[in-house]
This record gives sequence, structure tokens and C-alpha cells, in this order.
Amino acid sequence: MFKNCVVFLAFVICYLNVGAQNDTVSNTYIPKDLNTIEAYLSEINTDYIKTIDGQYASKIKKVYKNRDEKVIKSINDSCYIFSPEIEKPLQNILQNIYIVNPEIDPSNYRFFINNSFVPNASCYGDGMFEINLGLFNTFTSDDEIASVICHEIAHKLLSHSLQNVSNWIAQFNSKETKQKVRDVKRQRYGQTRAALSVIDELKIDILDYSKEIEAQADSLGFILYSKTRYQQNKALSALEKLKVEDDMLLDHNVKVDSVFNFETYPFKAYWLKETTSIFDTTEKIDEFKLDSDTLKTHPEIEFRVEKLSRNFGIVKTEGIGTKDQINLIQQISHHKAIQSAIDRKFLDFAIYLLIEKFQNDHISEAYYYTTMALVLKQIYEVKASHKLGKFVPPKNNFSDEKHLNTIRLFLHNLELKETRKMGLAFCLMHQNTLNLSSAGTAVYEFFNTINN
Repeated sequence: MFKNCVVFLAFVICYLNVGAQNDTVSNTYIPKDLNTIEAYLSEINTDYIKTIDGQYASKIKKVYKNRDEKVIKSINDSCYIFSPEIEKPLQNILQNIYIVNPEIDPSNYRFFINNSFVPNASCYGDGMFEINLGLFNTFTSDDEIASVICHEIAHKLLSHSLQNVSNWIAQFNSKETKQKVRDVKRQRYGQTRAALSVIDELKIDILDYSKEIEAQADSLGFILYSKTRYQQNKALSALEKLKVEDDMLLDHNVKVDSVFNFETYPFKAYWLKETTSIFDTTEKIDEFKLDSDTLKTHPEIEFRVEKLSRNFGIVKTEGIGTKDQINLIQQISHHKAIQSAIDRKFLDFAIYLLIEKFQNDHISEAYYYTTMALVLKQIYEVKASHKLGKFVPPKNNFSDEKHLNTIRLFLHNLELKETRKMGLAFCLMHQNTLNLSSAGTAVYEFFNTINN
């Protein structure tokens, strides 16, 4: 009897600890071993630069040197997160790839986690790789993660990054380009527009590949992938999930009029009423718009799926794939994405992510209610200091971010006293859950105090 009580008590303590851990999440952006990481990046960059030769070697080396400096700056600007909870299961997937592909030398490989919500991954050519948080939160199996990793390793093995930069440098220094520059200089009118046109033609993106180059990486990547224990057809589903357009992102109907409707403080219709301003822009602006074809993500997905399927005889079949590592990753990756938005003070985006992930069962009730209450507290505080516009842009009628725009309209229409009352109403409705954690209790006491 005593033994059973001890076991039951241990279970309860464990349960409560897990619940407490899920109430709050923090992101590490600057790791303790930052000096080690900087030394690693410098070393692989230097070693890679030493292998570069040819007519424009010095110019190509400069591009890679600048790229290394930008990555280090990006780390210091909190563009990456460092999370053992994600990195450990990711390493397990990597080992499943390496062990059956002895031709891969991963001794200088390192995969960094970018906090971008766009599903994508990248190879920089020298041994550094990126995987976006959005990839983990979009894919549903270890197989799909492994397929994309094999594709990026193939870019490395095929030296696609170096080819890309070399071609750009050669084009920049070609007779044709030099003639275009001379022609621009001779123009009396429209010189600026002509110059911008030439510059646009010469833009370099170290990660922006043509569909043919991507298809090459697909082929070699699939050869690497096919040796693993993962399902072959998941290489196709991974590709199809990378077909992301602007209107496919942020497409969840958040229904703020339902989320923020409380018995003690009902939602008011005028919170979503639009006003016309003489300052309304006619320019289409999407803060979270995909910036390039590389992010959209990878060009010509249909072409690549068809080519890969035809060349290797891959048949689309149903199947959930392996979920051992992706389940571990997603236990924390959805929370990390939300916390990243909060840390960057994207308060409208944080509300969107919280609602979307809660309604899709990606986060727990305890985490959702506590974190939403904390975000509402931040919104009240920035409104009180007249800084809401710094963190939440106004609704833009020329933006495709329809649901994010609804949140922005709502937040800007709220008066300070209404924000205070709504925060308390939210806390009262979910008081029992909030009181399970110190963070939840503190935010409840905050709204209770300012409303008395």
C-alpha cells in the first residue's frame, strides 16, 4: 500500500513539473559557447576560401568572407536559436543519414536553427547549414526532415554555392555588363532607372538556385536518402510541402471576436471597425511577405516533383512515416516560434501564432492561457507608454495578410482602459489555469491590481 502511494505521489509530482515547464518557454539566442561557434565559422570559412582558385578567385573569396561576417552578425542579432531539445533529435536524424552514406564527411558540418517561421533549409557551401523553425513546424515526419537535409547536403557535395557565386562574379565582370554600365553613363535622362535595372540583373543571392540546379540536388539528395530507413515517397511529400506562396502563410482564421469575447466583458463590434485615413497607402506592404523565390520556398516545385518521381520511379503512397524525432522536436519548436515573436516584440504575430497553434492542438491549454495573458500585459504596457505603433503596425488595406491585419485593427482600436478590462476578463475566465504557475498568477494579479 505504502509503495503504491509513493509511486502515485511521484507520478503527481512529475505531472506537475511537466505542466510547470510547459507554462513558460525561453529562447537562447546568444549561446554560452559563442566564441567557439565564431571560431568554427571562421575556420570552415578560411578552409573553404583556400580551395577557391581561378580567374576571379580574389573576388569570390571576398564574397564568402563577407558572408561569414554577416552570419556572425545574424547570431548576435538573435536570428538563430540554440536549443538542445531540438538539436538532439535533429542529430539523431543526421546520424541515420551519415551512417549509410560513408562518402559524406560531416566533420565540419553544423546545422543552425533559424527562428524564421517560413518552412525552408539552406546550405552555405562551406559546411554551415540552416534549418528554419518553420520547417519543423510544417513537416510531420522524420522522413521529410531527412529528405530535405539530404537535398541540402547534395548542394554542398555538388559545390552549387561556389558555382552560383562564380557565375555571378563572371557576369559582373563580363564585357556585356561593362558595356551596359558605359551606356548608362552616357544617358542624359533616366540614368537612375537604367542603373537600377542593371543592378537588379546583377543581384547575388548565395542561396538562390535555378530549377535545374535544384533538380540536380534533388537527384543526388534522393540517392543519399534512399539508402536510409526512411520511406522513399516522403521525398515527394517533403517537396510538395515546400511549395509555399504568400497567401498560404498566415491563412488561419483567428476569429478574434470569439477569442476575446467574455461573459464579464463581451466583445465590442467597433473594435473591428475600419476608419479611412488620408495617410492610407496605396502601396502593397506585407511585413511577413516571402522575400524571394528562394523562400517561396524553392522554385518550380511541380517541375522538381515530376522529375524526381520519373527519374527514380517513386510512387506516391499513403503513410505517416517515422515520427520518433519530429514528435520530440515539435514538443518545443511550436513554443519556440511563439517565444521568438514575443522576444522580437511582434505582438500581433504572437497573438496570431498563439491562436493558430492552440486551435490546431500544437500547444497546451496551460501554455496558451498563460502566454496569451502575458502578451495582453505587454500590449497594455506599450499602449500605456504610447508605443503600440512601434511594435504593431496599423492595418494596411493593401496587404494580403488578412488575418494578421484583423488582429492589428483590433489592437489599434482598443483604448487603454478597454485593454485593461479585457486583460482582466481573460484572466478571470482562465483563473484556475493561470494559478497553476507563478507566471500565470503574477499576470492575473497585475490585471486585478490595475483594475481596482
